[in-house]
Amino acid sequence: MSFTRPLFVTLALGLATAGMDFSVRAEPAGDPQKRLESLVSSTLPTEPAGEAKALRDFYRARAFQPAWTGSHAALAERLLAEVGAIATAEGLSPSAYVVADQATDLQRDVLISSALLRFGRDVAIGAVPPERAYGGFGHNSRGEFDAARFLRALTEGKSLTEQVAAAAPRFLGYVRLKETLEHSRAIARAGGWPVLPDGPKLVPGESDDRIPTLRKRLIVTGELESGLTGNREFDAPLVEAVKRFQLRHGLDPDGTVGARTFATLNVSAESRARQIAVNLERWRWMPRNLGRHHIAVNIPAATLDAVEDGAVALAMRVVVGDTKHPTPSMNATMNSMVLNPPWSVPPSIANKEILPKLRRDPNYLASSNLKITDYPVDSPEAAGDGVDWNAIGKKFPYRLRQPPGPDNALGLVKFNLKDSDDIYMHDTPNRKVFARPYRALSHGCVRLERPIELGELMLGEHWRGRLGENITANSSTRTLKMERTIPVYLVYLTAWADEEGVIHFRDDLYGHDRRLASTLDHRARVTAPRAGVGVNGAGHAL
Repeated sequence: MSFTRPLFVTLALGLATAGMDFSVRAEPAGDPQKRLESLVSSTLPTEPAGEAKALRDFYRARAFQPAWTGSHAALAERLLAEVGAIATAEGLSPSAYVVADQATDLQRDVLISSALLRFGRDVAIGAVPPERAYGGFGHNSRGEFDAARFLRALTEGKSLTEQVAAAAPRFLGYVRLKETLEHSRAIARAGGWPVLPDGPKLVPGESDDRIPTLRKRLIVTGELESGLTGNREFDAPLVEAVKRFQLRHGLDPDGTVGARTFATLNVSAESRARQIAVNLERWRWMPRNLGRHHIAVNIPAATLDAVEDGAVALAMRVVVGDTKHPTPSMNATMNSMVLNPPWSVPPSIANKEILPKLRRDPNYLASSNLKITDYPVDSPEAAGDGVDWNAIGKKFPYRLRQPPGPDNALGLVKFNLKDSDDIYMHDTPNRKVFARPYRALSHGCVRLERPIELGELMLGEHWRGRLGENITANSSTRTLKMERTIPVYLVYLTAWADEEGVIHFRDDLYGHDRRLASTLDHRARVTAPRAGVGVNGAGHAL
């Protein structure tokens, strides 16, 4: 069965930044230059202080002269109008960059600079910090953005479009995904697609009054030719269209409209457009240079790309963490692998899974080739003989280890990841799971469909075609250094466009899309000025 995957190959370098926001404040009395300096210094950050410093540096370089008054007033208005259109195209909310009309000239000058600075930052590295709860690598993984330089270029009359293009990610994946956003929004503006009425599953070869609606639904998103409307028969062309839809959404391509396909068909066009915008935000969090040699795992798609010399050299399916044991998004490195690895059972698995099994079957350790490490490996005690497992409380009192072998949970190869929260990539004896479309089944680690091929790729040319034979001939546990240290990116992308520009979606496994969308919406509401905002004498927005 074929599978699709995001493309992570970078096209060029980009920029990055951090940010803050400003409230409208009362203008201090006195010399205009000192008043402007005071306004800049007294603005209250709602985000990290880097933007406040950048704003001060920008005005300090201008000897605290206004940037957007006089001959530059018209330029400022044009830039603000352009921000709205470009923000929309980039999947950002234009309302986050609106400047309050109630401000005085000097206040407005600072607010315009703040809005433009914030917009440049948002395009460069995202509007919100890349927390893991949103599918990011963590708050401190943000890059840098020369905000003062960005503002200075705009005051010099340089094109906002060009400045944004220089700041935004230039990954092929970002560019392709952004191109799908307007198309998705256009579908939503035109009324979206029809909702498939409730009822039993739709099976190929049958007739049903809902089939014409299904046809219209698939025509809107391009799976079915536009001329194939009206027919009540679930015929061969419609079966193939349903399969195309299922593949595009990570479903079992059986051509039958069951419960999961039914629910996926009825996700609204507005929701899909929002999903695209959320994933564009994650692309803005990515390091601008992924490296010409790297590994990228897309967690929701459960796929892996190994990139060599800027091209995908190996692609495979993987198994990722289930909803109770999510695989964390991370930016790690890998420089070694273990052949014939033993498995040290984590205490959480021993407590929650193995102990209940032992209470049902006292021979479970022996049948699973698990050993209690507190005793000699071949002793009856190591197999748990004589232990009354029902008398043990909630905490498993022993350490367990599974020796290398064909049934070892880690398989034949384990790939060590540095600084990875004890997450690693490994082989598995259970090969059947890779044929499933839904592969969120592990305790957080990444199980590999083709671990031997990945190992040979990582070890270098002289290992090609030899690793499997080497492991078979030598059953000892060994650690091998790789040819080079490889960056490994575990990313969370639920929407991407393939090489033909076709959009693909996956379920929001861990709720990261939902949390990120909510935070982006909240930020747009907080930064947007409210109708009727004024400024009182104490300097606070009313």
